[in-house]
Amino acid sequence: MRKLRLPVLDHNLSLLLICQAVTTLGMMTVVPVMPLYIASLSRSGAAPDPAAVLLWSNLALAAPGLGTLCCAPLAGRLCERFGYRRMLLLSLLAFVASMLAMALSQEMLMFIAGRLLQGISTIGLILTVFIGRISESSTRGRNFGLQESAIAAGSLLGPVVGGLMLDHWSLRPMLMASAVVTALAGAMLWSRTREPAKAAENANADTGPVPGFRGLRSILHHSDLRCWALAACLAQAAGFAMLTVFAQFIPTRFPGLEAPASAIGSLHALGWLATMLAGPAWGRINDRGDPRRNFLLAAAGCAASSALLMACGQLWMVALMRLLQGACYAALAQSMLLACLRQLPPSANGHFTGLSRSFMVMGQLLGPLLVILFSPLLAPQHLPWLVSLLFICAGLLVWQPGRSASHSQQI
Repeated sequence: MRKLRLPVLDHNLSLLLICQAVTTLGMMTVVPVMPLYIASLSRSGAAPDPAAVLLWSNLALAAPGLGTLCCAPLAGRLCERFGYRRMLLLSLLAFVASMLAMALSQEMLMFIAGRLLQGISTIGLILTVFIGRISESSTRGRNFGLQESAIAAGSLLGPVVGGLMLDHWSLRPMLMASAVVTALAGAMLWSRTREPAKAAENANADTGPVPGFRGLRSILHHSDLRCWALAACLAQAAGFAMLTVFAQFIPTRFPGLEAPASAIGSLHALGWLATMLAGPAWGRINDRGDPRRNFLLAAAGCAASSALLMACGQLWMVALMRLLQGACYAALAQSMLLACLRQLPPSANGHFTGLSRSFMVMGQLLGPLLVILFSPLLAPQHLPWLVSLLFICAGLLVWQPGRSASHSQQI
């Protein structure tokens, strides 16, 4: 009888995955119940205006994207220039400050400022660049899958705790506790992580390097990278649109719920549970196969599960759709990143990771803005159509270049 062999993780990788889970927990405490939290923050005796709550919650959801959009293109280069450990520490300090600002905010503008600072920290990007830098080419897909699983692990607990505290107490103690735990995680990382060796400047790439790779201009001139970047933008837009769409969809579809925030948090947690379990599996499949095909399958699954939400008449049906969507969503970002890094020389990996995150941040801005734009046109119970359409468009962007490449090889 064969024994089950668990993967042996690098010391740095293990610490980075723990940090990813802790910071994601802090972020996801408030994100899934953002409209409900904004309503409680803006409450002044009178019932909150639904239009104002929708506007402010989408602005708060999009605010981190503005900070990340400005800083992401530089993050990879700064890591190489000043050191990965040092940049990670600075990022964690900014993230802790953002959580404290959100926890102590008494008015909307300070809360938005805290969300903006959270984006400036670029903590998720720094962790991705660090993980990509310490990974061998044969295990990079697996490691990105493990990172996706760590993100899901933090997201699994965050919505449940956030929903329960918002229904029965307040989110402020949880946000404060997240800041403290993140600070402790940062101290552990600084004392125990090792700086990776410098990348070889003239390392040979085994798959078609992009000549003269120079930032955004090179991505826009390379058709396949351009399609991947735009697909990542739309997939991220769909994911962030779903956050606010779901918070409006559940109370409208099931108006008799006594604790809507808890229900929304629990259903979000189910989706992240599926992401946590499926992330490493997608990573191993990507290492052995074609990330493009896996992205297409996952985008189709996300689109179908989003559309089928509108046919769900019971909460257990919604739970099944969230499980399917979470399992498929786990493949999208890691498949995009691995497919693109395989086309680039190792010296460009960190730079491209930062640039690709910029496109994903554009999606974080685009998703909530599209919800604001389409909310007057679609009833809350029909807004999942918007999410489904975004996933379909992301898949089409990746499918067409792959189809053209296969046709060229046949010729």
